[in-house]
Amino acid sequence: MSSKTPFEPLDRSKPTPGHLKLLFISGAGFFADAYDLFAISIALVFLKQVWSLTTSEISLISSAALFGAVIGPFIFGRIGDIFGRKYIYGVEAALLTAGAIASALSINPTTLWITRFILGLGVGGDYPISATLMSEYAPARSRGLFVAGVFSMQGWGIVTAALLGLGLLNAKVNPDLAWRIILGFGAVMPALVIYFRRRVHETPRFEYFVRGNVEGAKRAIRDVLRQDVEINGVRNHDNGFRSNFIRYLPVVLGTAIPWFALDVFFYGVNIFGPFVTSAMGLAKSPLAGIYVQLYVVLAFLVPGYYVAALLVDKMGRKAMQIMGFSIVAATYLVAALLLRNGIVNPVIILALYGLAQFFTNVGPNVTTFILPTEVFPTRFRTTGHGIAAGSGKLGATIAALLIPLYFPITSSALSTVAKYVVMSNLLLVLVIMAIIGIVFTALFINEPKGKSLELSSGELTT
Repeated sequence: MSSKTPFEPLDRSKPTPGHLKLLFISGAGFFADAYDLFAISIALVFLKQVWSLTTSEISLISSAALFGAVIGPFIFGRIGDIFGRKYIYGVEAALLTAGAIASALSINPTTLWITRFILGLGVGGDYPISATLMSEYAPARSRGLFVAGVFSMQGWGIVTAALLGLGLLNAKVNPDLAWRIILGFGAVMPALVIYFRRRVHETPRFEYFVRGNVEGAKRAIRDVLRQDVEINGVRNHDNGFRSNFIRYLPVVLGTAIPWFALDVFFYGVNIFGPFVTSAMGLAKSPLAGIYVQLYVVLAFLVPGYYVAALLVDKMGRKAMQIMGFSIVAATYLVAALLLRNGIVNPVIILALYGLAQFFTNVGPNVTTFILPTEVFPTRFRTTGHGIAAGSGKLGATIAALLIPLYFPITSSALSTVAKYVVMSNLLLVLVIMAIIGIVFTALFINEPKGKSLELSSGELTT
């Protein structure tokens, strides 16, 4: 088979068992990423019964892994563009494993913060590497489906954390043991995939464009397609970090700012899920809020991942992202006005909350993960994705830090009516974030669906 462009055999291929293998290996790590980030909201319900945590300590513990997840994408993303995706594929999983075990053995809030930070470095590092590796192997017409498939494991990570928490609650496990089990379980999945990640081939695009290793590119393609291919001699220019950053600065803004805005409202409501549902009048206490949050995740959030995966290669990333941001803004605005005016009908509030969660996924939560893998060139792809992902986690960190301090929904001292007002104020801030996401998406993103990575990123113009 010969190709007119370097990776036409991959771009035109149908999904193969090799693609599905990469989907599982990448997705398993992302399951752990999501589990580890969101398990803290469940663990805190038990921790508050064991340690006398102040509002500041809750804020720091909630945001510790996110601090690491801000830094991890920048470090691992840059390494991935210099030394290769495979070079560190598995290292971030090892960090996840070690961080989860160490956090479960913490003896006080300080050691828990430190170990959660280390875990967060691995979480953040996994974003650009897993996304880019899947994107650089996937067929052009179904690339969105495959990368969204990796990302969809986030929902099951959240579900698993909630189910484990409920199981321990119903079994009446000692709270001091329960929170340790919840955090320690985060080591299981990444430990299982370290070996398989280390055996994955370097991506053919990195071999070809960065190393100039045509034979290595052919071997990597053959491992996935199970056939020999011929690749022509088209090469791109050797641009360094500075020149790529300047050239792609509008794209950096178009991927980083919407992801920042998204993570403010996505993590703002989900990392405090049991407390949010209680403050919205959907549960009588944070313990009961675990049940409500699980229902919302299963009924709205998880289906959203798969609807997004089915639509993203048809509808396009840009249109889906703008649609999702718009619906989230509208639903949270209505919910905020209802809460502010004391109109707390649980059915209506739950429907609005669920609708926002659904369109967060059939929109920016999935598309912000996909877009950076498509709009940057090979030499800057994991770096660009790392900047976007790190910016997103910066938004999540700010939300985790400031919400307990300025929107004290975790406080048991507030009256029910006061919590409604606080929650209304929080939702109005999240509406503003969604509007910012719409503006930057509209201004700086060009639709990449169906195009080869070389054309969608401007790496090759022919």
